[in-house]
Amino acid sequence: FRRPSADRPQFRTPKQAFDSYSAIFWRFGSTDARFDQRFGRLVLLALRKESSTIANRGKGSYDDLVVVMRRTGRFRELASFPICTEPGAQYSQRASGGDARYKGVKFSKADGVDINKDGIKDAGRLTEGTYQYFEKKGGFLGDRAFQVKSTQVAERDTDGDGRFTQDDKSRIDPSGAGTSMYIHRGGADNVLEPNTWSAGCQTIPKNRYPTFLKAVGTPGAFYYVLVNAAS
Repeated sequence: FRRPSADRPQFRTPKQAFDSYSAIFWRFGSTDARFDQRFGRLVLLALRKESSTIANRGKGSYDDLVVVMRRTGRFRELASFPICTEPGAQYSQRASGGDARYKGVKFSKADGVDINKDGIKDAGRLTEGTYQYFEKKGGFLGDRAFQVKSTQVAERDTDGDGRFTQDDKSRIDPSGAGTSMYIHRGGADNVLEPNTWSAGCQTIPKNRYPTFLKAVGTPGAFYYVLVNAAS
C-alpha cells in the first residue's frame, strides 16, 4: 500500500482530481465518513506534510492541503486550500527560554499538555484519523469556526525536537486535547512571513477563508479525514 504524496499533484481534469481525492478519502475514512461520501454529503480530506514546529521561526507552515468535496449524481464539487495541521513552536513552553533549539522563535504563550510529567507542556497535533465537526457556537477569532463534540486523540512532541515521531515517549494523548482542536482561520499566507495561529488546530489562511466557508456552506455536520502523506 502506497500513501498519497505530500506534493500537490497535477491533474488533467477536475474529474480526475475528484476521483483521486475521493479514493484517498475512502481508503482512510471511517465507515460513517464513507457513508456520507457515498450519498453526496459534504466531506473534507486533509493531507498532512510532515514539518517541524520550529520551522518558520515557530509560526507554523501552510504546507498541508485540505480538499472540500461533495458529489450529487453526475455533478462533482471540489475546492482545495492550503491548511496547517501542526502547531507552531511559538505556543511551546520550551520557546519561553532556556532551550537553544528554539532560538529565533518569538514566544507567544504556552499551550499543550504535560503528558510525560516532566514539568513541561508538550505541543500536540491531531492523530491521523476521522473527525466529525460541527459549527462552533459563537465562532472563534471573530469568524465562523468548527469544533468536534467527541474527545480528540492527540500526539505530543515530548522530546521537544519539533517533530512527532516514535522517539517521543508517551506521545499518544487520548484525552488531554478534549475538543479544543478546531478548524478556524489563521493568519494570511500572502505576506512575507505567514503566521498560522495554530497551537494544534487546523487553520486556513484568512485571505482564503471566505472562499473556504463558501465551499463548506452551512452543513449540520461534516466528516474531516486527516491523512499523513508520504514524505
